[in-house]
Amino acid sequence: MPQCTQCGESILNPRISLDFPSLQARLRSELGPASVQPEEIASILKSVELDLEDFDAEIARLEHRILLLNTLKERHREYGNQVKMLLSPIRKLPDELLCEVFDLCCGMNHFFVTELPVLTAFTLRSAPAMSLSSVCSRWRRNALAMPSIWSRIALGWGAEGGSEGPWGDESTFPLFLSLARSLSRPLTIELNTLDPYREPSLGHDGHLHPIIAKLTEQVHRWQKFTLVESGRCMLKDLFINSSQFPILEDMELHEFENFNVDFLVGKAPNLKKLTWRGGSPLPVSISTNTFPLIAHIDFCMDPALLENFLEANPNLISLTLDIEEDEDTYIGVEYMTFPRTCPRMETLSVRNIGNNFPAKSVFSAMRCPSLKSLHLSSHIPYHWNTFNLFLAFVQRSSFPLTTLSMMHLPLSDSNLVYLLNHVPTLMNLSVHDIGTTDHDAENLKLNRSPLTERFINSFHAYQTSSLRSNFSPIVPRLRSLTLSCGARKFNDAAVMDMVRSRWFPSPLSSALNKAEAWNLSPFHVDCLREFTLIFRDRKKVDSAVYAPLEQLEKNGMRAVVLWSSIRL
Repeated sequence: MPQCTQCGESILNPRISLDFPSLQARLRSELGPASVQPEEIASILKSVELDLEDFDAEIARLEHRILLLNTLKERHREYGNQVKMLLSPIRKLPDELLCEVFDLCCGMNHFFVTELPVLTAFTLRSAPAMSLSSVCSRWRRNALAMPSIWSRIALGWGAEGGSEGPWGDESTFPLFLSLARSLSRPLTIELNTLDPYREPSLGHDGHLHPIIAKLTEQVHRWQKFTLVESGRCMLKDLFINSSQFPILEDMELHEFENFNVDFLVGKAPNLKKLTWRGGSPLPVSISTNTFPLIAHIDFCMDPALLENFLEANPNLISLTLDIEEDEDTYIGVEYMTFPRTCPRMETLSVRNIGNNFPAKSVFSAMRCPSLKSLHLSSHIPYHWNTFNLFLAFVQRSSFPLTTLSMMHLPLSDSNLVYLLNHVPTLMNLSVHDIGTTDHDAENLKLNRSPLTERFINSFHAYQTSSLRSNFSPIVPRLRSLTLSCGARKFNDAAVMDMVRSRWFPSPLSSALNKAEAWNLSPFHVDCLREFTLIFRDRKKVDSAVYAPLEQLEKNGMRAVVLWSSIRL
């Protein structure tokens, strides 16, 4: 084929011209032996065959050209996308702010051992420090300069620690790299045995496996330690070579058997927080003598021992109690308590509040004049018999409470309103009721939920209700209200009326002090800034009723109404 003088490509020039009319005429008129010349027909067919080969070659050339053009197109698109990345806002951040972002998004670096010798280590999703350091040279440089993101280590152990040795070279395990990159930074360690019936710590000939041993060798750097489940081993076995925990401040133990943790006594002088998630009381005596700086405790205990416990720990700032459920222990038990003053306690959480025996009430044993946050939860099915003891605790303490959370407490609306009248400093209130089905209400003749229409009306800023006879509003400083209701019917209009009555935005409030801003409200209540209402059992709610909340959100309130996983 001839070639183009400009581009050098072959020019397709067919050998024959397609004259279909002439061919049709010959096919209709020429007959007999002399009508067809074999040499002529053979020449035409040869030319047609050569032209078809030229067409196939040209099509192949063009298809190759199209493929090349598509490839170039994709490469240009990818190049453009990468050029756009130069405009990414995160590239404009200075290294100082980028490191702050890394520190916020990097949680625990999870490593896993599922079999020996070690084959499974980690994934980039489970080890964020590893993931960030693999993005680009700048991110890697900043990640390596931040030992804090490498110092958060979680080890999940699912292999037998007592398998036959000797072990292989474990120095290449990624956990070792994380420890090395953490430099001398205090460590946050979490140990979890994936199978609680295996023995994760003891290894060959009574020695710890090298991976766990490497962790325990660093106890002098441990600042926080969490043991989710230790399996069959004793806690002390994890620290057979440890003598001191010099900087340990936070220890959380998720045990379900009565293991001995006396090895901590006298070895953790800086321990400030201790959490025990066991099914039995913590098997060690806690006091300022054993842990001089202890200020935050979360554990299960016998209420009868609370008085002595508070006397031994006068410096507590926060206390979380799980009350034992063994009711047989309290049958026929009578004891006198003398409330112990906890001058520094600011946060108190009580779970599994008892309902049958006054001896199970922890509130008779304490007085907390500085309490700011109170969290109560229970699974009591019918009635809170010790509510009077709790109310006496509130009146006795006269605390400046700002946060109150109540979960699954069978409290009447009148009792709850009466309680709120004693905490005028309250700013954040969360109530999660038990909920009563129609069948329960018919058979039990009671209402276990305080979230009634009368309760909602009592929160109105300037109107009275059947539970509030005076015009002075309850909880006048309320700024955040969260209600989780199990009712199937509710007066939605009353809810909206109450919310609007507590919405007093002021453009001057930012320029005034609290006392002056308080006087701006004509009803002497703070502006409600956050409102959340959750209907757990309602399948349908008229959205138009809550439509005004959208306007309140535009004006600055955070308003959320949920039911059946739908948000208005």
